[in-house]
Amino acid sequence: MPTHRLFWPVFLLLCHSASAEISPSPLFQNGAVLQREKNVPIWGIATPASSVTVTFAGQTKTATADATGKWQVSLDPMPASAEGRTLTLTENNTPPLEIKDVLVGEVWLGSGQSNMQWAVNQTRKEDQDLAASGPIPLLRLFDVPRVLNHARQQTVNATWKPANPETAKSFSAVGYFFGQQLAEELKIPVGIIHSSWGGSRIEPWWAEEGLEGIAELAATQTHRLARSPGFPQYDQALRQHITAVRTWADQAEAALAANQPTPIIPTGPELLKLGHNAETGTYQAMIHPLVPYALRGFLWYQGESNNGEGMAYTTKKLALITGWRKQFAAPEAPFLFVQLAPYNYGEPRRFDLPGIWWAQQKTLDIPHTGMAVTNDIGNVRDIHPNNKSEVARRLALWALADTYGKKDTVKSGPLYSGYKVTPEGIAIRFDHLGGGLVTRDGIAPNWFEIAGPDEQYHPAEAKISSDGTWILLTSTNVPKPDRARFAWSQIAEPNLMNKAGLPAASFNTHWPEDPTLGRNVSKGKPHQSSHPNTYGWNTGVTDGNWGNASPTCYATSESPEFPKSVTIDLGTTETLHRIRYGTPPIGSTKTIAVSISEDGKTFTEVGRHDFPAKQATRTTAAFNPTKARYVRATFLANHLQQDNYGASFGFLSELEAYAN
Repeated sequence: MPTHRLFWPVFLLLCHSASAEISPSPLFQNGAVLQREKNVPIWGIATPASSVTVTFAGQTKTATADATGKWQVSLDPMPASAEGRTLTLTENNTPPLEIKDVLVGEVWLGSGQSNMQWAVNQTRKEDQDLAASGPIPLLRLFDVPRVLNHARQQTVNATWKPANPETAKSFSAVGYFFGQQLAEELKIPVGIIHSSWGGSRIEPWWAEEGLEGIAELAATQTHRLARSPGFPQYDQALRQHITAVRTWADQAEAALAANQPTPIIPTGPELLKLGHNAETGTYQAMIHPLVPYALRGFLWYQGESNNGEGMAYTTKKLALITGWRKQFAAPEAPFLFVQLAPYNYGEPRRFDLPGIWWAQQKTLDIPHTGMAVTNDIGNVRDIHPNNKSEVARRLALWALADTYGKKDTVKSGPLYSGYKVTPEGIAIRFDHLGGGLVTRDGIAPNWFEIAGPDEQYHPAEAKISSDGTWILLTSTNVPKPDRARFAWSQIAEPNLMNKAGLPAASFNTHWPEDPTLGRNVSKGKPHQSSHPNTYGWNTGVTDGNWGNASPTCYATSESPEFPKSVTIDLGTTETLHRIRYGTPPIGSTKTIAVSISEDGKTFTEVGRHDFPAKQATRTTAAFNPTKARYVRATFLANHLQQDNYGASFGFLSELEAYAN
C-alpha cells in the first residue's frame, strides 16, 4: 500500500470542548456503533508527538501521534452491548473528550448507485408506512454525502443518527430495512453506513489494491496507477514535472528579461477522469475516509451503469470486492449484492441485461458472497423498483444463513446448476431448491426456451418433476434440442420459484461459452485489422462479450474497399475444430468468411455465412481438427444501409476459436 502524504483536516465534533486538540475520525462520535467480536481500530489526529489514551468498556489503549498528528489504537474484541457507554479520548492528560451513547453490535456498509441510494420516502407506500411505524432503538444510521476527489481523503462530513421515522425518510431504503431485519432477528445493535451515488459506474468505487493480480485488468491497473495521486507511479511523474516547471520558470524569466518569446510551460502528469460515472473519485472521497473502521460486511446494489459489459462485469466485481476487503482488513467479509431487476432498455439491447445477470451470478464463485434475485418484484417500465423492503429482506436472508449461522434459513431462490440432454428432452437441475420447485401462479413454468445446434430458440413446455427437484423441457419445434435458456430477456418476469417463495434466477446453458465446444483459445488475444476503425470500435472482438456497441463490439473502418479483415494471433499453435462468430443488431454486415493459418501467410477458409440485416446472429463453423495459430474473419459483402451506420462498416460481435 502506498504512503500517502495527505494531512487530515481538523474535524471538531459537537461534543468537543473549545480547547480540545484531539480529534477522532468522524465515525467516532455520539451514537456510534462499534463492531462486536473483532479488533476495533480507533484513530484520529492530535498534536504531533503527543500521547493519546483511549478508554472504553474497561479497556485502556495508548498511542503516540506521529509527526503529522495521526494516531491509532485498537480495542480488543468485545461482545455485543446495547448499553450506551462513553468512549473517552485524552491527549497528554488534558481533560478528556467524551463520545457518548456508543453501542457494540454489527456494522455493515452499503454502496452502489441509485437503487442503493433510493431513500425510504421514494419507496412504495407500504415501505414508507413500515418505516413510519416507530423508532428502531437498536439501529443507528451513518449517511456519507456525495463528494468526489482524486486523492484519498481522511474525513467525511457525516454523523451517526438514531433510526426513527424522521431520519429514515432520507436514508437508503435497502440499508435501512436490512438493518431493521438484522436488529429484529439478532436482537443486538446494528449500524448501517450508507455511501452510494445514483448513476455511478463500478470503476470509481475501486480501491486500486483490488486490481492487483487480476490478469484481465493488468493494463487497466497500469493505466490507473500512473494517474492516481499518492501512488509511486504518479508521484514520481509529478516530481519530475515539478523539476521541469522550475527549469521552465527560470527560462521563462530569462526570456522575459531579454524581451524574447517564453517557452511553453511543461504539461503535468495526467489524472484519471473524475466523476461518479467516470474512472475515479467516489472511493477516494466516500469509502476511503471510512477505512479501517471495523465492520462485518458489505451490501452492493449497482450494475445499471455497466449494463452491456457481459462477463467483464464479473472481473470488475472481483476487483471491487478484493480491494474493499484489503482496505478494511477483512479478507472474509461477506459481500452481499442485488441482481438487477427486469427493465426495458430497448430492443437493440434486449440481451444486455441477461448478460449482466449471469455475470452477477458468477460473482457467487467468489467466497463469502450472496445474491438477492429480484426478477419478481421489479417493474420493466421503471429502473427503480420501489419494493425495497423485500430486496433488503432477501439480502438479510443471506446474512442470517451464512454470516450468523441460522441453519434453517432458505437464503436463495433456485439457481441453475446443470443440464442433461435426454431422449425425452432437456433436464434442468437447480441448487437452492428450498423445499422444492413450484410456480408463483400455479401454472406451468414460463420463460423457458430450447434450441438445437442452429441456435434458433423456441418456447419450451416446462414440467416440474414429481419430486420438485428438476424440470423437463420439450418443444415440438425442436426435435433434437441440445441447449436451453430461462428468462433470457430484459423484460422477463418468470413465475418459477421454490417453496420458500424466492424466485429462480435466469440462465443460459450456452452463454457466454458453449460447454460442448471445448476451450475458447482466442479470448483476450490480440488482433490486427486490415482497415482499423478510428471511432473507438477497434476492440471487443476477443473480449468474451457478445456486445452490441463499443467497446465490446468490433467494427472496421468505413472505407468502401472490400474485402476487409481482422486477424487474431493465438500466440501459440492450437488444434482448432470450431470457429464461432456473429454480428450485432446494427449496421449492414452480410457475408463473413472465417479462415485459419499456421504461419500467418497462407490461410484456409473453414466457414462462410450470410447474416441477416439488423439482427443479432451467431453461427459456428465446424471442421476437422487442424493446427493453426492465426484466425481471420473476412468481410466480403454488406447489405444496403440499414441504420445510421454507413453500409461500408463491417461489424463483428465476437470471434471465438475453440480447441480440444
